[in-house]
Amino acid sequence: MTKLKKVLIDNKMLILLKRWKELEAATIRSCGSITKKTDNPLVKTLISAIANDSAKHKSILQLIIDGMTKKALVLTPDDVGHISGLLDKHVDLENEAIAIAEQAIKISKDPVTKQLLKLILADEKEHANLAEQINELKFKTLAKVT
Repeated sequence: MTKLKKVLIDNKMLILLKRWKELEAATIRSCGSITKKTDNPLVKTLISAIANDSAKHKSILQLIIDGMTKKALVLTPDDVGHISGLLDKHVDLENEAIAIAEQAIKISKDPVTKQLLKLILADEKEHANLAEQINELKFKTLAKVT
């Protein structure tokens, strides 16, 4: 790939990421409007969860944008080596939460409760996957040094 083509791709990527970040901000504002218009605790909680996810997405998108425009994102053995044990424990916590969620879903009789538990279970699986990916990065990063 030529340098010019890479620059064009990077510029297109930045445009997409910045637009996506704007959409996440609009989603957060929309969620705020919705929660102001309802007194239903179920709706408020679910819309709040969407807003929280959008805030997380916005933060991650900004990290990527900063990594492309300011300082490249780098992960060194020192960055992860000292938290290795903590990462392992975190993966264990997420896996235990998944097991509990799966049990709760099996015994739940209420369809709304069951659906809410499934929502949380999906998040817990995502968290476990992310923690495992960080752990894998730790090993890949350490492997490059040795």
